[in-house]
Amino acid sequence: MLLALLMGLGAPRPAATQVGTTTDTITGTVARPDGQPHVGAIALATSAATHVTRGQSTDAHGQFTILFPESGGQYQLIVRYFGMEPVRLTVVRQEHENRFEANVRMELAALPDPIASILSGRDSLRLSAAQTVQLRWISDWLRSRNVASSEVGMLLALERARRVLTPSQWTKLSGALTPSESRSPASPVASVQEAGQPQGTPAPQAPTAEARAPSRHSVPAPQALSVYTGLSNIYDSNIDHSQLSPESYGVLLTVGGQYRQRSSGTTVELQYDGVFRRYTNTDLWNRPGHAASVSLVQRVAPHWSVGAAAEVALNGSAEDRVLRNEYSVQPELEYRFNRSTRVQLYGEYLLKRYPNPLGQNAVDPRVGVRFRRLVGARGSLGLTGRYEYNRADSTRHTYIGWTAGADVANPMWPGGRIGSSVRYRIRRYTSRLVDVGTTEVLRRDGDLVASVTWQQPLYRVWEVGLSYRYENYQSNDTRKEFREHLVSMTLKRWW
Repeated sequence: MLLALLMGLGAPRPAATQVGTTTDTITGTVARPDGQPHVGAIALATSAATHVTRGQSTDAHGQFTILFPESGGQYQLIVRYFGMEPVRLTVVRQEHENRFEANVRMELAALPDPIASILSGRDSLRLSAAQTVQLRWISDWLRSRNVASSEVGMLLALERARRVLTPSQWTKLSGALTPSESRSPASPVASVQEAGQPQGTPAPQAPTAEARAPSRHSVPAPQALSVYTGLSNIYDSNIDHSQLSPESYGVLLTVGGQYRQRSSGTTVELQYDGVFRRYTNTDLWNRPGHAASVSLVQRVAPHWSVGAAAEVALNGSAEDRVLRNEYSVQPELEYRFNRSTRVQLYGEYLLKRYPNPLGQNAVDPRVGVRFRRLVGARGSLGLTGRYEYNRADSTRHTYIGWTAGADVANPMWPGGRIGSSVRYRIRRYTSRLVDVGTTEVLRRDGDLVASVTWQQPLYRVWEVGLSYRYENYQSNDTRKEFREHLVSMTLKRWW
């Protein structure tokens, strides 16, 4: 018994073996370009001593924690997120300290269209049909809101794409592990495998942003150019905007394209839309129309950007349903409160040229403000206001105008969207008199336009849309009053 007691006292205690163990902890926060926490970024740390790599995805607060049971002393840390420039830094253990803190801020990479890049690699990512439809909806929605090429649009596209993909797909897309980092992680806390890779499955290998040699898992570079064709059937209850209300049916063939390039906070975009019309009960509108624009936007501060755009519209109008040629230049100044809210001040110098002038040709300088807020995951709300002074060749057509508008967009399952808008405009003529009873007064017009549009992506590259537009034009000159209903159905194909 005495021998057994002595042996028991001499036996090593489990707790005693842990006293001298050192665990290194690497923790930090990852921020987006706008300073908000970056959810889903992948942080990988490699020990310089053991060459073991461990990692974790950032949580809802943009934070990560990586544990190493051994003391490595020095670690190479890399943070990756698809569409962002990788961030690399070295963290070194200080004497008597085993906790490292590394806070990083990521910047957008030169990726013109992240959604197009993901879709171009849908085979290697094994995207489902539902995922493809959702991604196309995100891309079309951002394009329709004119934010796709802005920093806000890029960040929103990346965030929503991450929610559509599975964790393993996103890990593969972000290139979590390169061939030199392919050792299996063994961290006791959330590893790259826990971020979406099934246990026991080799970690996916994808090229990093700076990789040059393609591999079988490479995602092809996105195409900066997109082209579409479309066919529309239209019913117009009052095509010439008169009190006689002549009905018309039309067939429209449309073709268009867009080129977008973004680098170092600068975005350049070119766009063209062409239409070939054939209407009944009119000869005026049976001619082709063309619209082209070029825009340049430069981010000058974390919340500020400046830009300018030039537009040309031939045999049509960017805003009104009238036949004329327009040439405009638009400087813009935008402030982003956060990733979902922004306000834009703009000016516009617009030239109007009519086929039968009769004094209507005009110079129309404008100044306005636009406010936009993203609502929920895929909704949006927009408000606009504008002042203009239309100086025509004849004072008969010179007026001062005020315009206010609002628009709302909401998603519809599966992958569709519905949007509505309303606009009210007042025109006060400066020298055009009309008879009201026995008195002559200056003419004043009010124009109310409301519309609703439904768009639904079909298989892969097809889209169908239905729209309705109502216009009610009122005036103290009753001869100029009219109402119009316009219904259209469009089938579009992206190439």
